[in-house]
Amino acid sequence: MKIQTKSSAQNIVKCLLITSVVFFHASMFLVANPAEVMSQFNILLTLFPFLMMVFFFYAGYNYTPGKRSVGQNIKRRTFQLLIPMVITLVVSCGIIFAIKLPTASDKVIEVEKLTNSICYSLMSEPLSLMIGYPANGLLSFDMDLAIGILWFLYALYVCSIFFYLIVDYAIKKPARLLSIIFILLIGAFCMGQFAGVYLPYTVQCYPVALAMMLLAAYLKQFNFLDKKPESKKDLIFLIINTVVAELVVVGIGLFGYFYYGSTMVGSLPGGMFDSNIKGFDAFVSFIMGFLGTFVVHQLSRLIMKVPVLSTVFDWYGRHSSYVYLSHPLFLSFIHTIIFQEQTKVGGFQPYLYVFMTIAMLVVIFLFVDWIIAIIKNKKHPVEANNAC
Repeated sequence: MKIQTKSSAQNIVKCLLITSVVFFHASMFLVANPAEVMSQFNILLTLFPFLMMVFFFYAGYNYTPGKRSVGQNIKRRTFQLLIPMVITLVVSCGIIFAIKLPTASDKVIEVEKLTNSICYSLMSEPLSLMIGYPANGLLSFDMDLAIGILWFLYALYVCSIFFYLIVDYAIKKPARLLSIIFILLIGAFCMGQFAGVYLPYTVQCYPVALAMMLLAAYLKQFNFLDKKPESKKDLIFLIINTVVAELVVVGIGLFGYFYYGSTMVGSLPGGMFDSNIKGFDAFVSFIMGFLGTFVVHQLSRLIMKVPVLSTVFDWYGRHSSYVYLSHPLFLSFIHTIIFQEQTKVGGFQPYLYVFMTIAMLVVIFLFVDWIIAIIKNKKHPVEANNAC
């Protein structure tokens, strides 16, 4: 069996960020109104408000010019994003029904909540809110979350199509790239400022995400994230840049909180712009996404120097997409079946939810990886033995 000995900085970043996402969503299960979590001060979002923008940055950074045609890239993205999205949608609906229905005191009302939530999420939350659906207000947060997180997949898919169409043209000249990014951010600003901060299918954030992907593809040409310091002076300069970048991110977040009363500046929760600064959040999200990716990537490069820790984080990070798609189901199971929707454990209950979710997923991942290894060994026994 082949053993991976070199960790990936990107996988370590994904491990850290996806765990933060799980914690954020776990907190939502423990309040009467899940939206309250976004209105409360959160130190995690102060330090890492750029969670989702990092994934968009990596999507552009991993692009290799000339490796595939535009059509091949779009076809590949379709299999990577749309098919898993449809599968997750169907499976999530079935599992949430199986979790919530048996424990419901009024099964008729529960069915109505669940079906309302499916329609609510498929229409996208912004559109549902605009048309006042459902009129009776009956919704299931468990179902909303399980389907609602898919916004990232369809947003990335749409952005990827435009990205592949223009990326080779855009990254040839810096002036051309900056012009396109400026136009995209102005477009996002206008939508957020004049049309709304939370539009159907989160379209207001697409130009920001696309701009981030284009910038990342351009910076990849210079090995921006992984360039090794050639001297002690370069290393000191890298450390200073990393610290300053994080201070800028935290400073913007704290300024937004204390001056505007905003807790979600630059974080794009569900693709939403901050309701206080509106369209200006497009620029803030872009800046935070760029600086934040640099910060967490350098942090992950530091973690890579710790053998055991880097191996564990890298392994978990390689499964981050599965964590993202499935963690709402585990949180729902823990909250509904194990804790019976009670919130009497105390302030550490969100941490307990996260720990239990990750523990369950790790067991599943280890089992699946073991099965895959056995299958590979049976198909290619000679190659497997040589790789061990």
